Amino acid sequence: ADVSNECPIIMVIKVRKAVGRPNTNAVKSTTTKSPSRWYLAFLPFLAGLLHLQVFYYAIQNIIPRFLPEQLLFFHNNSDTTTTTVMSTQLVINEWYRLDRAVFIAYMFDLVCCYLKVLPFSRCNSSKDIISHHVPTLILALPLAIPLWANLGSADPIALSILNGDDSDIRNRFIDSFSLASGFAYISSLNEVFMCFQRVEMTLAGVTKFRDIHMMKSHLFTSRGVIGFELVYKLCFFWGMSILACKACCGLDKSIYDAIISPEDYDEPIWKTVMTLYSSPAVLRGALFRAFSVVMYPSMGARCFKKIKQFLKEGKVP
Repeated sequence: ADVSNECPIIMVIKVRKAVGRPNTNAVKSTTTKSPSRWYLAFLPFLAGLLHLQVFYYAIQNIIPRFLPEQLLFFHNNSDTTTTTVMSTQLVINEWYRLDRAVFIAYMFDLVCCYLKVLPFSRCNSSKDIISHHVPTLILALPLAIPLWANLGSADPIALSILNGDDSDIRNRFIDSFSLASGFAYISSLNEVFMCFQRVEMTLAGVTKFRDIHMMKSHLFTSRGVIGFELVYKLCFFWGMSILACKACCGLDKSIYDAIISPEDYDEPIWKTVMTLYSSPAVLRGALFRAFSVVMYPSMGARCFKKIKQFLKEGKVP
């Protein structure tokens, strides 16, 4: 039919119907946001719980080395709480639980990245997480496998110390390895904060950490928690990481003393050093110290600037 012959009133009604018809697709899309937010928030929440487990086991490696025997509460049997009487298998299990928790938490973070879900609040790209986790997964953790599996052929020096009769060297080795691992992974509490911050941000529909001021409710994104998080980061970068490096040096010293302990030992120093660094446990400590020296001073400096900005301007850095 010729449109020009239609009544103008009918044409206006048709136009209004075409323009004013409600967009049902838009309504449906808004109603489906809530379940997707809960799904996207669940992954960071679970990641936070896994990192909290890492922090728990890290504390277990640290505190027993400083508390008197009467105050220790991490082991069921009171006769196995001191380093002197701890069996080799009990020590290995303690280290294995921590590294296993790290492996599970880091792998889950990578799974989140694969699913395009960033578990950490301050990360804007999955590359930041991958570059931090992958070296630990392919270098640091595998170097401890000889101790977990009690493979004497892979790390004969370390296991000979654990199974040896020299209690002084054995105790120093156990304490140093436990403290090095504990202080190295105690930073996982920072990941716990960032994961739970991401949960709050996701539920509020916020994707960037700098936009959390737009959120109505705050718990892990509150000013007090953020301030504690920044201070804790600084304490790790410029404090606890130094203690971890010190423990690594103590580990090297205990193994060195075990190598030269025989009365008839007369090998040159270069051969002693080669024997020392043939131990995967020593290489693991060396990698951590190298990473700490290269990365942590600058990361601590950036964190210190954020703290000054946080205190001076009151803004979330």
